Amino acid sequence: MSITQEQIIKITKNLAKLPKSWDKIEHDLNSIIWYIDVLNELDTTWITPTVSVTQNKPFSSFKNKKIINTSNPNELLKCSWNKIIAGQIAIWNIMK
Repeated sequence: MSITQEQIIKITKNLAKLPKSWDKIEHDLNSIIWYIDVLNELDTTWITPTVSVTQNKPFSSFKNKKIINTSNPNELLKCSWNKIIAGQIAIWNIMK
């Protein structure tokens, strides 16, 4: 599937304020559509659909499952190569 110039005009007029560089817009939009086509080819039949990304409720398929091999916060902190200060991973200052 690819996008036509008429569709690009509609997008630029009605949905976004894009520059009128047709070659770049057409290339970018076709790249996005190509990527969506690639994603549509993936087999997702084994993935449980997400009801909502904001709900913190367990899925019904996980209610009766036993959790195995859990880690505690201290074990996870030991995985960091950075220094641990007050139970947190120290990072270098990015706000200079």
